[in-house]
Amino acid sequence: MDELVEQTISKVSFNSELQQIKEFYKCTFEYCDFQNAALVDLIFTDCEFKSCNLSNIKLKGTQLDHILFQDCKMLGIQFNECSSFSFHIEVKNSMLDYASFFERNMKKFKFEQCSLQHVDFEKANLQQVIFKDCDFLRARFEQCNLEGCDFRTSMNIQLDPETNRMKKSKFESEQLPGLLAKYQLLID
Repeated sequence: MDELVEQTISKVSFNSELQQIKEFYKCTFEYCDFQNAALVDLIFTDCEFKSCNLSNIKLKGTQLDHILFQDCKMLGIQFNECSSFSFHIEVKNSMLDYASFFERNMKKFKFEQCSLQHVDFEKANLQQVIFKDCDFLRARFEQCNLEGCDFRTSMNIQLDPETNRMKKSKFESEQLPGLLAKYQLLID
């Protein structure tokens, strides 16, 4: 079997049966453990991952086309290794600490209630991305396109407006110290 269509997979580890499948279409994965799995050169289209552990998975060449991750643990994932073809994800209430989105085109993506600590966004296109209630402790924004991004409800944002494109990005006044940190200003 090369393809799995409209299936719900619950409470399994990435096992030898799943490893034989190359394409997943409209599948839902619930409470599954994929930790450290090699999900290489696969195609996921219109799939949902709910309450799954995907930490440290390998995604080299894998296509993620309109994927929802909800309530997932996703530590250390190198999204920059995915196929860039049709790359589109939405993430809700998940932990993505130490992930990399290096040079990823993520225009109009949505992250809601996520931990994005130590995440590398270097050279990413984040135009019009909505970051709702996210934690950016030590996240790295270098040479990013952040035009129209909405950071207003997020915290621990620290980035340099001089090294990122930020026209019409949205921030709350309490977030300004994180935009001015390199100047070592004392703001009351």
